Amino acid sequence: MSLYTELLQAGIKCDHWQSDLYVEDCPESRAILANHGLRVDGRHVIKMFGNGNWLKIPFQYSPFWERAACTG
Repeated sequence: MSLYTELLQAGIKCDHWQSDLYVEDCPESRAILANHGLRVDGRHVIKMFGNGNWLKIPFQYSPFWERAACTG
């Protein structure tokens, strides 16, 4: 199961910009990230500030890659 799908199934707020996945920063999202071998490190998972607390996970919005595979 993709990271994005697992976050959605857990009811965690998600958004994206192109292939980058944005998720609400909460204990549940951090636990799911940890299960995928990811942690907030400023590179693979980036803490975002501004409109609430969000995490940016570059290149992890799976629908972007699914569409790219279909059109490639």
